[in-house]
Amino acid sequence: MKLWLLLALMFNTYAALANLAVDPEPHSPVFELQAQFRHQASLPFSYTVTDQDNIQALLNDNPNWHYHRSGALNLGEVDQQVWIKIVLRNDSLIELPLLLSVNNNLLDSITAYIMQPDHAILTLDLGDSRPLMQRPIKHEAQLIPLELPGKRQTTLYLKVKHHGALNIPLSLWHPVEYLKYKSKFNLIYGILAGFLLAMIATNFTMYTFTRRKYFMHGTLLLLSVWLLLVHLYGFGYRYLYADWQWMQQYGQSLLVLLSTLAIVPILRSGILPISTASYVDVGLKYLLVSGLGLTLLCTLLPITLALKVAYVFAILAVLYFFVITIKASLNKLSQRLPAVTVYLCLMISLCYQFGFELGLLSGALLERPVTYVCALFVCAYISYALAKQYIFERESHIKQQEQKLAKTRAEDALLKEKLIIQEQAQQDLESSIDERTFELQVTLRELEEKNRELERLNMEDPLTKVKNRRYFDKRLMMEVRRSRREQTTLSVVMLDIDHFKRVNDVYGHLAGDQTICAFANTISKHLKRPHDEVFRYGGEEFVILLPNTNVQGAQELAEQIREATASCIVNIADQSIQFTTSAGVYSAIAQDTKNPTLFTDFADKALYEAKQSGRNRVCIYQHTQET
Repeated sequence: MKLWLLLALMFNTYAALANLAVDPEPHSPVFELQAQFRHQASLPFSYTVTDQDNIQALLNDNPNWHYHRSGALNLGEVDQQVWIKIVLRNDSLIELPLLLSVNNNLLDSITAYIMQPDHAILTLDLGDSRPLMQRPIKHEAQLIPLELPGKRQTTLYLKVKHHGALNIPLSLWHPVEYLKYKSKFNLIYGILAGFLLAMIATNFTMYTFTRRKYFMHGTLLLLSVWLLLVHLYGFGYRYLYADWQWMQQYGQSLLVLLSTLAIVPILRSGILPISTASYVDVGLKYLLVSGLGLTLLCTLLPITLALKVAYVFAILAVLYFFVITIKASLNKLSQRLPAVTVYLCLMISLCYQFGFELGLLSGALLERPVTYVCALFVCAYISYALAKQYIFERESHIKQQEQKLAKTRAEDALLKEKLIIQEQAQQDLESSIDERTFELQVTLRELEEKNRELERLNMEDPLTKVKNRRYFDKRLMMEVRRSRREQTTLSVVMLDIDHFKRVNDVYGHLAGDQTICAFANTISKHLKRPHDEVFRYGGEEFVILLPNTNVQGAQELAEQIREATASCIVNIADQSIQFTTSAGVYSAIAQDTKNPTLFTDFADKALYEAKQSGRNRVCIYQHTQET
């Protein structure tokens, strides 16, 4: 009996140790990355649906993981926690920085647990139910920063909780590639959003000048559509109501209702063709009143129910608009066709968004701009219809005046008086146009000055106030071409603060930022020539561009900076921070202008040699071939 008890105890001990040492799911999909990794549109991962709310409880529970090969995870409405497990392996020798993007910025709550090499767990909170300041990256998108050590496997767990249909599209980016993609996206989005804002400003200006109510109705319609697009694309959460989670949760349902109801006053004004039956205007009144009441009611309903109610009401309202337009007693089809097309675009946009809320559609919403294109067409046509209505009214008014003038042609005195009045009105109008033109020119000059200021800020690093990496890439290309054209030596010095991570760990990131600023100031003080310039290359790493400078001069400058850095003291509160720097120097006459990064690559190799040789020194890259 004692022998059996001993064997049972040994077996249980072995099983417990095995559970501690082995991943609970040995067949989890592993995504392998190389050093040149740039972007992966969809990732393989495992997921499970469970009531466990804690990572330790989940790991101890050993749940049943389901393998998902690629694409967005669409589970419909799920009341429980959805856990996603992602296993990434860095096959390169260097640490690889990455960004994991959850391409659905309307998810309520996302908690990321990153398993660290020292068995610690890094926890990051995201989601639009939390303030923007709690996100690890203050951005409109759901971004999770990752640092993958070389030749290591990193496991990431995501806990997702959402009211409504669960749509989880994942993509993996290198930070540089994501910055390029986001720059292009924001440029296109900014142009389109600016176009909408221009239409809003135009309609409001026309209302100010003419006092036509339909211009105010058009302004409200375009403004509600613009706010809805800003909300859906996450920019409202980032710039307008970052700390107002209630608006982020209920904004979609409220703005869908308001943007739909804003069409009703335009229909009642007769600008868009509708049936002339008496019950149509009564129906529009009831629709407007009931819609406003439903808007107030949605603020008291649960988020999921409020969204469904809002989209169902909006779709039914658009169907009603479609019916009363078809029944309009118009002789020409061309007068009804544009209005029907507008309602069709509205229906497509609403059904497309509603499909995501019901779980019928999945994927990255921002990469499929159906809603934006439909909204642009609707807003453009509404603005056109309002302008056309104003022109029609103005022409009608002019015709009436001409008729009155024709009737009173016999009365010479009255005719002359009216002609004088008309001439004075024309002069006032021309004077008003001249004033508005002058104001527009002044505004354009102010905008031009603002654009120049924005361009300067775009080239400047916000922390150290030296030029940033983007400007360095442009400047390097220019200096490489000049070096080859003039056959002059171009030197690149790359500097990096030694043991900077220790400064952040011991004194905090604020002290680390001040250390970086002090380092940048030290470098700038040693640059004497106008064309010599320092750039922030990334993190605590800086690069100096020295045109027409040989290797001896570059080495001497690097040594001076190194000695000055060693004697530099950064005072933080009652503590003093001393640090050193390592530098790598590369000098050559450029021969290949198509590959300017050879200078930074060789300078970086020299910097790496300085780091490996004990730090706090300057190394020169020796290269026998020409650049």
